[in-house]
Amino acid sequence: MLARKKQRRREVFAGLVIILAALSYVTSLLLDFDFVSPYASLQEDLSYLSNHLQNQRLSIWSWLLTALTTFLSIPFYFVLFHKRLKILHYVNSIWMLGASAGFVMMGISGLTLYHELAGGLLSNSTQTQEQLWLRLLSMYQDELFYRRIGSSFVGMFAFGLGLTRFKMKKFPVIAMILLMISGPTMVFFNWYDPEHLIRTAAMAGILIGMTTFSVRVINKGL
Repeated sequence: MLARKKQRRREVFAGLVIILAALSYVTSLLLDFDFVSPYASLQEDLSYLSNHLQNQRLSIWSWLLTALTTFLSIPFYFVLFHKRLKILHYVNSIWMLGASAGFVMMGISGLTLYHELAGGLLSNSTQTQEQLWLRLLSMYQDELFYRRIGSSFVGMFAFGLGLTRFKMKKFPVIAMILLMISGPTMVFFNWYDPEHLIRTAAMAGILIGMTTFSVRVINKGL
């Protein structure tokens, strides 16, 4: 009985932490900063950047917080499955670590861009507007690259988490279906077309699947 109570506490904590990581990811997506627009002129892009530095900083710190919550959720996830799985929880922990590292690198790239802008790059630079925009775009593309890496690891973790159903029959079927379909879909569209509506749907599927799994763990355990 005592062992079961300890197990339930671990399950509740793990479920809450995974939900927290998912909510942090959603928050980062909502606060995400995008200054490049196919419909705006060069001058409009530069003007938008100079007037929205605080929005960019908020976006950076939200992604760094997502990296932290993802990293902190690894030991809770590992403890939850270490007696139930042989190898899969090790693999999934690596995917979570990769997602955390990707978001950290994204945050660092974003901070570099922010410090350049906050230091008066737009007003003090001797470069032409086109040269300046290309320099800023290069830094922004670095940020996008690491975001794709981090999000791709999230997709791989989602697929791996869905595979747990084949080892544990108490794993929610709906969560398994959502995770196993949405995970690979998001990885594919991360690199094929990041702006595609299907990618957005895949992200929603992953978040719903992870939340469904976590609620099950919190309420009934595994």
